[in-house]
Amino acid sequence: MSKFSYKAMDSTGKTVSGVEEAESQQSAISRLKLQGLTVFSIEDSENNNFFSRLDAKLQSKTKKKGGKIKTTEIAIFCRQLSTLVNAGVNVLDAMSDIALMVTNPYFSSVLTNISEDVKSGKNLSDALSAYPKIFDNAFISMVMVGEKSGKLARVLEDLALFLESSVKLKRKIKSAAAYPVFVGTFFVFVFFGLVLGIIPKFQEMFASFGATLPLPTRMVMNFSNLLIQKMPIFIIAIIALIVAFKLFTKMPEGKRKWHKFIFKVPIFAPIYTKMIFARFFQTLSTLVKSGVDIISSVQIASNTVNNTYVRGIITDIKEQIITGEQFSVEMDKYELFPKMIVRMTAVGEKSGQLEEMFDKITDYYSDEVDVAVATLSSVVEPVLIIFLGFIVGIAVIALYLPIFNLANAMVNQST
Repeated sequence: MSKFSYKAMDSTGKTVSGVEEAESQQSAISRLKLQGLTVFSIEDSENNNFFSRLDAKLQSKTKKKGGKIKTTEIAIFCRQLSTLVNAGVNVLDAMSDIALMVTNPYFSSVLTNISEDVKSGKNLSDALSAYPKIFDNAFISMVMVGEKSGKLARVLEDLALFLESSVKLKRKIKSAAAYPVFVGTFFVFVFFGLVLGIIPKFQEMFASFGATLPLPTRMVMNFSNLLIQKMPIFIIAIIALIVAFKLFTKMPEGKRKWHKFIFKVPIFAPIYTKMIFARFFQTLSTLVKSGVDIISSVQIASNTVNNTYVRGIITDIKEQIITGEQFSVEMDKYELFPKMIVRMTAVGEKSGQLEEMFDKITDYYSDEVDVAVATLSSVVEPVLIIFLGFIVGIAVIALYLPIFNLANAMVNQST
């Protein structure tokens, strides 16, 4: 049996502290709950050796400095909080329990601080808004609507589904891009290995022959020499281009032009467009279903779009909606939005089932992204492999052609 020091709140709202003897920390928490106490913090009072104190100090520093919280952790938090609230547990008790269960020290400290704010009288949405880097505007707005409407559990469940689907989308894109990136990186290493390592060695060997080399061999040798001699210039030029690009895209107008140009890039543009629509309408659907008005929903959803060109268009549409225009009518003014989206939104507005139409648009574009990413991966992989084989083939032919010619000459002389 171990002794655990704790701080808790009793049924009257008074903060109490003491020591509970139990076999484990979880067992101690369970015992305290049976006594009608809500536990805020608990620790092993007998665990006072040097290593324990050192670990406690490290954890304390981690909490103060901050840390990283994954989207999946926030999704799990939403699902746990939804389950507890739906079961009749009050928000304060639910937050305190989840804070103790979370394995991420930083996230645990954040949730503990939020539960303290709720205990002091703040609404959950107000307490969450103190951490904008963890809980964005869409998250806060939905929680606020859930509190006002009395449907907090349902809103949290919707948030969990939204975050989980976002994570799935990112994983699919990363998974599809992994192999092409690997092949592309391998190609770069092979190319520079040939140009900077193998070709110069063959050039030294051919120079000792004193014979005239075939045209393909001379062309490859000259290209290798040029690249080696001008390597510092090429490196400086590449660095200068990267810096210039960074500076250009940091300017608002430069960033907008670059983001607009992305939609004209062959092959990539259709996938990028579908990704933006899937993300935007998913957020929009979740907000509207939670009871957020269409104007606020459009504004909040636009913040989830990282493309400033698209965000500017959505902001202009929102301004027109404020004056009384319909969302579908305003979207129809821009070529960016496919006619299918415009028509489905118009039907949703007329039938009063806008959130259902947004759901269907989200499902459609989520499926389209899956298909487009899979298609791109199946096309890019063989193209990269063929291109790699083409470069290696040219190098092999150019390097071994003089050797074949020399061997033929020696055979002719012997006969």
